[in-house]
Amino acid sequence: MMSFRRLLVAMATVAPLSFALPAHAQAVKLGYVNFQKALSEIDEAKVAKDRLEKLKAQKQSDLDKVQDSFKKEQEAFQKQAPTMTEQARNEKGEALQKKYVEITQNFEKGRTELAQKENEEFQPIVNKLRTVINNIAQKEGFTMVFDAAGIAYAQDALDMTNQVVRTYNEQNKPKVATPAPKKSDAPKK
Repeated sequence: MMSFRRLLVAMATVAPLSFALPAHAQAVKLGYVNFQKALSEIDEAKVAKDRLEKLKAQKQSDLDKVQDSFKKEQEAFQKQAPTMTEQARNEKGEALQKKYVEITQNFEKGRTELAQKENEEFQPIVNKLRTVINNIAQKEGFTMVFDAAGIAYAQDALDMTNQVVRTYNEQNKPKVATPAPKKSDAPKK
């Protein structure tokens, strides 16, 4: 009589053979793309990032000015508070508190606007990136293409990132705002 262990070994040997793919089945072709790397190397994304950085710097500059002004008002109030009447001190304190709340709300509004602007800038780029990946995958017969962020290990030969970036940049030239012509550049009559 065959032992249970031998039976399991025999089944483990035969089972894979019974589930083998038919000879005419296509081989599985896999690839992956490092989305973060691709977004950092795509020309259109670089231009979008520059626009966002300029907007962020402008908002930060505006916020710094408002905060500096508030800080000066606060310091002036602290110096004058001992000589003010209680009513004037309370009114000025409430006014400063209101201004502080307004500054905080404007800061949060600015952060929300920046996040929304980032989404507006990058969502079309990500959509085009996915289209490029799909087109390459279909053209070259890939069965699946993964995002590298979810892969613990893969051979470098399966990395499609450089090909995707190259194809994307060839198909999508970034739109850069051209500066208005200078008066000296205007044609003479």
